Amino acid sequence: MARHARRRRPSTIGLVAMTLLAVAAGALASEAESRWPVNGPFVRAGAVGTALDVEPVRVTVHGVRAATVLSDGLDDLDSAGIWIAVDVSAAALTEPATIAEMALRAADGREFRQTDRAPNPMVGGEFDPLITERGEVVFEVPGDVVGEVVLVISPDAPRRTVPRAAAEVPLTVEAPGPDPLVPRARELATEDP
Repeated sequence: MARHARRRRPSTIGLVAMTLLAVAAGALASEAESRWPVNGPFVRAGAVGTALDVEPVRVTVHGVRAATVLSDGLDDLDSAGIWIAVDVSAAALTEPATIAEMALRAADGREFRQTDRAPNPMVGGEFDPLITERGEVVFEVPGDVVGEVVLVISPDAPRRTVPRAAAEVPLTVEAPGPDPLVPRARELATEDP
């Protein structure tokens, strides 16, 4: 009579190691989805002067101007490149919301966020529903960023990790003028966006 082979059970240390590995893989997969989402925002393209609903805000881009010197009325800021100011109006749609970030995308694909060297009250400040505010967002970019660029607007709202929508508006940046650029402050708009 043949003896049956006895199966060996995994050791306790092996079971603990496999359990820890499975938990770590699950945590990594969960973290990867929140840090590197598979789905990006819906992109809404528009033109200068057109109101765009990019959940949870409505934005309108009114124009763009450039200069080599930025002034706040007291001090002048020089730049190795140029200063670009984009005139924007915005209002929240149904609940208070913010514009988390704006960026200029150059023709070669480089992106430049709003500058931190000057105040940008249209970015990061909360907008109330259906109350339109208007102001300029300032960018400091290299001197070769003139001509065709795209303004990318990324709104944000409470309880959201990934924006639902982003707006892209093509702009033409003319060569910088000789006068200092004095950005328009954030104020209540006299017209609807």
